[in-house]
Amino acid sequence: MGPISDFEKARSRPDGVAVDPQSLPPAARDTADVASGYLTLRAPLGVDRAVAAVEELFRRIVLADADGLERLFAADAVAVTGYRPGAETQRAAPWWASRVRKLDYTKLAGETIYRRADVKIYRGSGIDDPPHSSLHVDGLDPTDMVVRVPILAARLGPDRLFGDEMILWLRRDGDELRIYRVLEEFQLN
Repeated sequence: MGPISDFEKARSRPDGVAVDPQSLPPAARDTADVASGYLTLRAPLGVDRAVAAVEELFRRIVLADADGLERLFAADAVAVTGYRPGAETQRAAPWWASRVRKLDYTKLAGETIYRRADVKIYRGSGIDDPPHSSLHVDGLDPTDMVVRVPILAARLGPDRLFGDEMILWLRRDGDELRIYRVLEEFQLN
């Protein structure tokens, strides 16, 4: 074979082709509009994750595991202790740590605290629609989930351990859901 001609050299590098091996796709986002252009969407977490978060919450309560409970909550999670305007609001993790120290939740081991079939799960994007608008809180993200849990074992003997229902607001944290708000008609004496 002879030397490569200038024509053959030019043909081996086609015009208009840019090679950029360093480019990465844009960071994943939960939502976007069609005007955003090139983007990467993150798959929403399924309701199975919300169910798992509820199961883990009650498991940790029955075990009286304050440290385990703390890991289920977002850093800024709050507990609201009533439905009335001006109900007391406090940081959720210390509130639950105090509850599991003062009340004997271990007596609930083996009891049915709630029925999974009674649990209602709402996505944040549909909360503003009646009749679910009562579940709305300021700062609700469209990907948040709100879980209403009717409690079957609110009392055990003379001891009140829960309110009649618990409402949990869940927000995505990586591939997990963290509780960032708990509403329950319950006073710790």
